[in-house]
Amino acid sequence: MAALVALLLVLTGCGDDREDRFARPGAPRTSPSGKFVAHAESESEVRVTDRDGGEVFRKSYEYATSYRADGIGVVWLSTKDQLWILVPGGRMSERVEPGPDGVWTAVEAELPGEITRLG
Repeated sequence: MAALVALLLVLTGCGDDREDRFARPGAPRTSPSGKFVAHAESESEVRVTDRDGGEVFRKSYEYATSYRADGIGVVWLSTKDQLWILVPGGRMSERVEPGPDGVWTAVEAELPGEITRLG
């Protein structure tokens, strides 16, 4: 959990180059394959589109962020099209990716080392 707290500090203003990996409102980020784009629609909503703009995933995290001023973190794993959603306060993290059927879903998951090292 300490790593998640450190990562959230990076998200909220410790300006360095690692911040460039995070999607922010008005600053979407393309997946490693170039086939998908992560959009932080607001401080609490995430959307994933294909490269043509078709929506493949959308979820609101307002329920998890309504008691805090800081927003969620949205970042791609560098090696595959796997998006990580980090909710402030160490409450949870979710992995978002397509299943075998191609449908994108979010599941709570332990953060991989690459993501925790960003903080």
